[in-house]
Amino acid sequence: MRGCYHVASRLTKWYRLMEALIYLDNSATTRVRPEVLEAMLPYLSENFGNPSSIHTQGRKAREAVEQARQEVADLLGCQPREVYFSSCGTLSNNVALLGRARFVEANGLNKHLVVSRIEHPSVMGPAQYLESQGFRVTYLPVDREGVIRLEALETALRQGASMVSIMWANNEIGVLQPVEAITELVEKVAAEQGREIYQHCDAVQVIGKLPVDLEKLKLSSLSFSGHKFGAPKGIGALFLRRLVNVMPIIFGGGQEMGLMPGTEPLANIVALGVASRLARLEQEELQKRLLGYQEKLIGALLQLPGVELTGPSSAHRRLPGHVSFCAGGIEGEALVLKSDLRGMAISSGSACHQGIIEPSAVLRAIGLSPEKALGSVRITFGRDSSDADVEKACVILQKLLTGVLPGAERGG
Repeated sequence: MRGCYHVASRLTKWYRLMEALIYLDNSATTRVRPEVLEAMLPYLSENFGNPSSIHTQGRKAREAVEQARQEVADLLGCQPREVYFSSCGTLSNNVALLGRARFVEANGLNKHLVVSRIEHPSVMGPAQYLESQGFRVTYLPVDREGVIRLEALETALRQGASMVSIMWANNEIGVLQPVEAITELVEKVAAEQGREIYQHCDAVQVIGKLPVDLEKLKLSSLSFSGHKFGAPKGIGALFLRRLVNVMPIIFGGGQEMGLMPGTEPLANIVALGVASRLARLEQEELQKRLLGYQEKLIGALLQLPGVELTGPSSAHRRLPGHVSFCAGGIEGEALVLKSDLRGMAISSGSACHQGIIEPSAVLRAIGLSPEKALGSVRITFGRDSSDADVEKACVILQKLLTGVLPGAERGG
């Protein structure tokens, strides 16, 4: 009994610690929502059937999968048959680009892909691979705030580009690309030249924070990941517009029309459906709340000497709830660790490879000096964030950035 008491006591302390934690790294991942977890549990126990089986348990599982597909379609403004479940946004991006590239090669189309210089590695990696296989890849430059130049895009399109992939919102600097203008430009050039131009969009950071209507926004494909808005890790989706051709890049069973073969992760798919329904119902209120948090923190930071925003200066050109900045003379990694000692989780824009800290490619692309890029920090609010979290974050950062608070001290 005494052992059970000590375990319960430690768990109680851990839960209290978690409640006290100020989690401001929601662009990295989010907590699984209680409603989502509750919906998952039956499909990990009594409703465990394989959706491909034709018996009762299998049919119940299939019904749950199709219900989730409908919820995702409602969130995106598309048809359920245009939604393909995947394991994550990375797989969705790879299937969208490499699968389309297979179709381009098989049909003798122009082997020319256009991406921006600030794409996620799950887009940049396939682009570099295709380049090694004989594709021409145009890397569009961005301005100081991270926005592509439409003139450069049009030039690439008129030079015969058959594939375009530009992310909606960047995870590091929060910049929102003018997706509607980009899509209209692609459609215009395609119509003038009498050919099809495939347009993909990595929307991993957008879903749940901004409205998406794929009936109006004529993208060919769009990818996202559930753990960015309250679903567990290990589930994502690819929107693929009806009659747009993408060939498989992985092989196995016929699940998800052969594009994402493998036994469906039933509980995770159910979770994504519930998270999508909740995101659709709450999106407007959440967007407004995140913008408020964002503007308050930006206002507090800009009062400090030496602090400079990275990415857009206007909150309305930035992903809601996203704040990124650099501070002269302070390394981003050090500020992350000092914040962690104060019970606040944030992230840095630099990357560590074998002990060597390097500024990210995104920060270099927007013209930041190596010194400033190494001092970059990202703070991202989410659904669980509160007014109190913003107040505490302002106080902690003000003290850390002005040197009042010793980095190694964990005072009250």
